[in-house]
Amino acid sequence: MIASAAAAPTAEEAAAARGRLAAMMERGGALAWGVADADAFDEAPEGFRPGDLLPGARRVVVVGGSPPRAADWASPVHEHLETMGTSDRINSLGLKTAKFIEAEFGYYALFVPPGVRRGNRPFLSVALAAELAGCGSRSLAGPVLHPEYGLLFYSAIITTYPFPVTPPLAEPACPAPACVEMWEAEGETPCTRVCPLGDGGCLDGRIEDGRLVERRYDAARCTSRVYTHWIPGFQKGLELALDQDDAEARKMVLYSSHFTKTLWSMTYAAQSQGQCWECMRVCPVGAEFRDKA
Repeated sequence: MIASAAAAPTAEEAAAARGRLAAMMERGGALAWGVADADAFDEAPEGFRPGDLLPGARRVVVVGGSPPRAADWASPVHEHLETMGTSDRINSLGLKTAKFIEAEFGYYALFVPPGVRRGNRPFLSVALAAELAGCGSRSLAGPVLHPEYGLLFYSAIITTYPFPVTPPLAEPACPAPACVEMWEAEGETPCTRVCPLGDGGCLDGRIEDGRLVERRYDAARCTSRVYTHWIPGFQKGLELALDQDDAEARKMVLYSSHFTKTLWSMTYAAQSQGQCWECMRVCPVGAEFRDKA
C-alpha cells in the first residue's frame, strides 16, 4: 500500500530508512549512491524534471556502478566495447531499488528508464542527478566522474519518500592533480590531448587555480563517432537498406558485419555503447581500477 502525505516519517525514521536502502544497493553491487532533492533540478528544462515524471516527487535516489572491467579497457579489439556493455547491470539494480522503496516503505518510487523521451532528451538527466546527489562531478571530458572510481554508469529513481539528502561533492573529481600539473606545464590535459577540438577532436577547456572554469564540447562530432552502433546505427542501416532498389544491394547492407554488430549491441544493452572511450582511457581518475597485471 502506498503511503499518504499524512504518514510522513520522522527524521530518525527517514535516516534509518536511508541506511537500509544503502545496504540493499551495496549488496546489489553499487559502488556509489546518493540522494538528491527533487526541487534542485532547476538546471533541467521544464518537462524533464523529477516532478514532471512523478507528481509529488521529493527525492531522486541515484545508484552507480558497473563500469567496464580492466580487461575491457585493455583489449586492442575495438569491436569488443562496441558490442558488449555493462550498463544493464546498473539499470537492473535501479529497478530493484524502486521496488524495494515501494515494498518496504510504502511510497511511490519511479525508475527512470534509459533512452530518450522526445527531442533526443532523456526522461531525466541522470548525470545531473548523480552530480546533485554527490556521486561525482562534471568532467572536462563530459561524463560525471566519481572521485575514486572515475567513470561509472548510473541509474536514478524518483520517489515521494523524504530520504535525507546527500550533498554534492565539496571537491570536484575533475580536474585531477595530474591534470592540473599537465595543464600548468603544457596547456592541455590527457583528454584534450587525445581528442583536441582544434584538430578534429571534440574537447577543449580551461583550468584556472586548479579548477575547471570552461569546457567546450563538439557534441555533433562526438555523437557521429559514438552512435555508430545500437539504435541510431540500426536506424541508419535500415534507412540505407530501404533506399536500395537492388535486392542484392539490400542484402549486402542487412547481412553486413556492421549491421550484425549493431543488432548484437542492441541485444546486449539498453543504452548506447561508446565506440571511442579514448578520453576515459587516458583519464587519471579511477586509473588504478583500469590497470591490472
